[in-house]
Amino acid sequence: MNKLVIAFFLLIGHSAFSQSQIITGGWVFDTESKSFKKNQGIYIINGLFGTGNEKITNWQVRNLKDDDYILPGFIDLHAHYRVSYEGKAYDDTVAMPKIFLANGITSTFPAGEIEPEKMWDLQEGINRGQRPGPRILHSGPYFGTAAPDWDPEIPEAKIRERVDEWARRGAYGFKAKGITADQLQVLIDQAHKHDLTVTGHLNSGYRNSVNPQEAIKMGIDRVEHFLGGRLLADSIDAYQSLRQIDPADPRLDEIIELYIENGVYFDATLATYGAIGGVDSPVFFDFAFEELYYTPLADRIIKAHEPSAFNELCAQIYPVKQKVLKRFYEAGGLITVGTDRPFLLDNYLGNGIGGFFIHRELAAMVEIGIPAADVLYFVTQQNAKALGIADKVGSISPGKWADFLVIKGNPLEDITRTRSVHTVVRDGRIYDSQRLKNAAKGKLGPVE
Repeated sequence: MNKLVIAFFLLIGHSAFSQSQIITGGWVFDTESKSFKKNQGIYIINGLFGTGNEKITNWQVRNLKDDDYILPGFIDLHAHYRVSYEGKAYDDTVAMPKIFLANGITSTFPAGEIEPEKMWDLQEGINRGQRPGPRILHSGPYFGTAAPDWDPEIPEAKIRERVDEWARRGAYGFKAKGITADQLQVLIDQAHKHDLTVTGHLNSGYRNSVNPQEAIKMGIDRVEHFLGGRLLADSIDAYQSLRQIDPADPRLDEIIELYIENGVYFDATLATYGAIGGVDSPVFFDFAFEELYYTPLADRIIKAHEPSAFNELCAQIYPVKQKVLKRFYEAGGLITVGTDRPFLLDNYLGNGIGGFFIHRELAAMVEIGIPAADVLYFVTQQNAKALGIADKVGSISPGKWADFLVIKGNPLEDITRTRSVHTVVRDGRIYDSQRLKNAAKGKLGPVE
């Protein structure tokens, strides 16, 4: 086998594409042992990981250094592309795809798309190599009042038709928000007929909303934000209820046990509450100088923002969520990782653009005592399992999509080292992280 070492000529953020490549040197994260091992050679063939036994003579080789650490591509299971301004919302397909990919996020589940057709067009451009960005694991439109076209009186047949249509088009799962119990049951039933998962931004049961405890009994696969259960009083919404609960209350055990017994995953989106609340913690240090990515108009709007009651509420919620998630982890609950960072200029949600924020979410989990090895497993293999695609992605294994990122230094010693992403590979295409970020600067948000 001839190993031809070549220089990688960078274009707009990515290298000249080669079908057969070998990555040598550095250390690679093994999701089975949750540890790093010396890289003996990562083989990429036609966008998939190979074994090295293939009969290929024209391998292209890239050599990494000993302080390079390789991780499977991060999967963001709550990755909003949404921007809102003056009461209007749209999915950003200009800056956000580059920012996600630059940060090592090679797959995103949008958790409800505002403009599904536009997002499908974006994915087609990414697939053809015409536009840099992560793989979009489409969620299709929201199911519930969060969708601009949702009819609160939608009949059962229409819900099933909506599921069938987006399943046919290639959705990877669905997201419910602002849905009634009867509607959610239909959504779950029809999605499962297509072997697709359902997650939900649910509530406390207040005003005809659905408590996660109720949704789990219906068969929901994942839950966002709130564990639910009897500790969430249904006389007020989940946000107001959550800040009042005692994380040490023994009654929390029954909802945690319900999750575990039913194999339901919980995505706490922990750090976003600290960011919205303006919590003073090294987790929220702005390592990326994110204002450089805003359009001039977006930058002025953000600088003029005054703290709101919701910012104060999230500051109160954050320490409660920290302790609840720690209990969930210690009990053996299934945890996934998502950022939940829409760019809402009408109701600014604090510092943190979605792509960069994955690193804050990881650090927030480590800060409460979850080992870094587990956190890295969650954002890769466990996220893939939760979406039902662990046979395709989540680890550096033969036959899976060739997705990974390269950072400087061992993140098991310091989780903030994940922020040092310098190279990202998606489907075998190699991207320079800094070039991607440079291409996104000044482009996030509305223009005048």
